[in-house]
Amino acid sequence: MLKALRSRKTQKKIWIGLAIIIIPAFTFWGFGGSGREAKDSYTVGKIFGRNVSEKDFRDSLTAVKTLAIMRFGDKFPEIEKYLDLQGQAWERLILLHEAKARRITVKDKEVVDEIQNTPYFRDKNGFNEKAYQEVLRYVLRLQPRIFEEEIRQNLELIKLYEQVTKNVKLNDEEIYRAYLKNNQELSIYYIACLFPDYAKKVKPGEEEINSFFLRNKAMFKEPPVDGEPAHIPELNEIKDKVKEALIAETARQEAKKKIEECAENLKTMQFHQAAASSGLKSVSTEFFKSDGTIKELGPAEIFWDNAKKLEDGKPSPIISNEQGYYIIMLKSVKPVDEKTFLAEKESFSRKALSEAKNKYFIEFVTELKRKAR
Repeated sequence: MLKALRSRKTQKKIWIGLAIIIIPAFTFWGFGGSGREAKDSYTVGKIFGRNVSEKDFRDSLTAVKTLAIMRFGDKFPEIEKYLDLQGQAWERLILLHEAKARRITVKDKEVVDEIQNTPYFRDKNGFNEKAYQEVLRYVLRLQPRIFEEEIRQNLELIKLYEQVTKNVKLNDEEIYRAYLKNNQELSIYYIACLFPDYAKKVKPGEEEINSFFLRNKAMFKEPPVDGEPAHIPELNEIKDKVKEALIAETARQEAKKKIEECAENLKTMQFHQAAASSGLKSVSTEFFKSDGTIKELGPAEIFWDNAKKLEDGKPSPIISNEQGYYIIMLKSVKPVDEKTFLAEKESFSRKALSEAKNKYFIEFVTELKRKAR
């Protein structure tokens, strides 16, 4: 049945609700475990200065798991470990708190309509009560009352999303810029200082490792587990981890020194000359789009965004990603077909507006989470 669930046509509102909840960059809120022996009144953390009970957190965790099962079906067991369901549960509680503060409500009829119009519970004759009961019992393992309350909350979150993003608009210039970012190809010259290249040269001794640990103990603090408080392990327990962190930090510092030296040279030298003077290489790329990947550099978006801002022959400021530091220069730009743009403008505008709303809402959630601490 899980496979059948996943293969059904998705209902838009369900996935809007899912998109609201499953977004990256979750914050640790002090969750200390929700074991079965814990009492419902046991406090597992706080949001907006108010205690969150074990029961409230458990209910939220069940709700985000329900959405994930409905989204991924038989693939859920494979990807569960990548979803950070606990982080999503905290985020759901924060968003529901905001919905309540805004006095957003959902009527019983809205809940009934949502369930009856969900493709999973319908056949050619309409809503199928038997299918509904079977999915709840054998797939979601929920009582109808609990599932219906989850649906009510999902609809509250949808209304919150719509309320927060209702004033997000795009003018013609913004639509065109978004179209270029999705479709235009360009190539660049780049100078790179990659962390792995410098890490190979770092060979810390025992004294350096010990000194680094003493200066950065907070970096190795381990979160609460099974009700045990957070703590910092002894050095001998995590020595390899400390050594890796020291190597990574040293490599990052050395790479930064070298790229800054090159940036200084660029004030008086041409791009390729400045690279050679610093003992670095200047390399060119093939044409790429912003959503692509550049060999040796990784995801292209940060390079595309910076290159589009550059004047011909002018180097960029130092930019960075998880792999290293870079200076780039625009090499070539492929023009887009204006006729194609005009033909696709209407459908693309809808897509661009949806993306703009999602981005705005993610920023809203990030700020909300900061206030909730």
